[in-house]
Amino acid sequence: MIPRLVISSFKGMSGKTIISLALMYGLSRRGLRVAPFKVGPDYIDPSYHAAAAGRPSRNLDAVLMGERGVVERFVKFSRGADIAVVEGVQGLYDSFDGVSELGSTAQVAKLLRAPVVLVLNGERVNRTLRAVVRGLRQFDPEVNIPGVILTNVAGSQAEKLRRALPEEGVEVLGAVPRSERLAEVFSYRHLGLTPVGERGDVPNIVEALEKYVLPYIDLDAVVALAKSAGDLPYGPPPEGDPAGSGTCRIGIVLDRAFTFYYPEVFEEAKSLGEVVFLDSLEMQELPPVDVVFVGGGFPETSAEELERNRAFRSSLLRYIERGGRLYAECGGLMYLTSSIVVEGSEYEMVGAIDAVTVMLKRPVGRGYAWGVVEGRTPVAPPGTRLVGHEFHYSKLVLRERVETAIRLERGVGIGGGRDGVVKGNMHAQYLHLHPYTYSALRALCRST
Repeated sequence: MIPRLVISSFKGMSGKTIISLALMYGLSRRGLRVAPFKVGPDYIDPSYHAAAAGRPSRNLDAVLMGERGVVERFVKFSRGADIAVVEGVQGLYDSFDGVSELGSTAQVAKLLRAPVVLVLNGERVNRTLRAVVRGLRQFDPEVNIPGVILTNVAGSQAEKLRRALPEEGVEVLGAVPRSERLAEVFSYRHLGLTPVGERGDVPNIVEALEKYVLPYIDLDAVVALAKSAGDLPYGPPPEGDPAGSGTCRIGIVLDRAFTFYYPEVFEEAKSLGEVVFLDSLEMQELPPVDVVFVGGGFPETSAEELERNRAFRSSLLRYIERGGRLYAECGGLMYLTSSIVVEGSEYEMVGAIDAVTVMLKRPVGRGYAWGVVEGRTPVAPPGTRLVGHEFHYSKLVLRERVETAIRLERGVGIGGGRDGVVKGNMHAQYLHLHPYTYSALRALCRST
């Protein structure tokens, strides 16, 4: 069975992503084929994984996929690799409801029977980290925690911690010094790191990992630990449709503004027919397509450029008004409104929905969300239960009565317990869906 390990910590924003990237890149540089994974719903961290490992990163989410689905997906997408690195979410035991283990990194680590490496911030602390490690190890003895990697250490901190922590039964696999350059390269904004597709500076990411992280990690010890993983209880899932078996022509908007797509979206689109990638910032005219998918992203950071490209916006609006089939999520929904207001400035958007999108300082919807399809929509028949997640700092100020298809049981949506704005054959929602749980593209292509 493939060697594997899970990277976690006692809380979020502790350096898990940087250490995960360093391991993925460092092991790949050694000639190993690395399979990257991310616990929970996330688009941004996996974009960095792909840059570091050279292959798509896959999400492992027990809430969306179930326990068996997590294991089967891991087996499927680690096939042919030499080692797998799984980046956790939030703190090790943080979960969907804060009570059970559902959705936690610990749950996934147990399902994968994988050892956990704790990433611990060593700033202004020494012996106290022994208590942290002891507590995490004793909280659930079924979670195997044999190693730690220290970050943000300075001066004699590293040596003190190297002496203290083995007393708790863990091996110190590395101690990464404090670095302003790392903080600069891996800077955060409201939803996390800036997506790789938006920043476009992979060489800077790699350079930072090579200079400021990898020299301080014992990769031999990491590999040895990964080989201690146990046998898995399930094999891979049955294979789906072969690539290229369909005739649907699908246009997917993929550019700096819209980058939030799971790799399975592209793979499924290819199985349904021909894929045409669209650039809302540069393309002037929408080419002939059967279906359009506008994914999530950060249209607010490219609002001026999106407004400037009036030709593409007009072309997309004409497509919708003529009955073209279109599905949009979150950032795509925002793009379809009349305008976006960012820090007091208003930028014109597509105008398919008469509403103003207002960016706020605090999250409006964040976390798992689900609901039931009640109204008419080209995306799903009535009664369909859609389970996904929300990540948005925006709200819609509607200036017209809209038809909505989804009654939310959990989540915010466009407000009032509703989501899924439907106009003709257009369906736009804040809810993000993973193709494993439901495929809007497949539904749209079937109805063409």
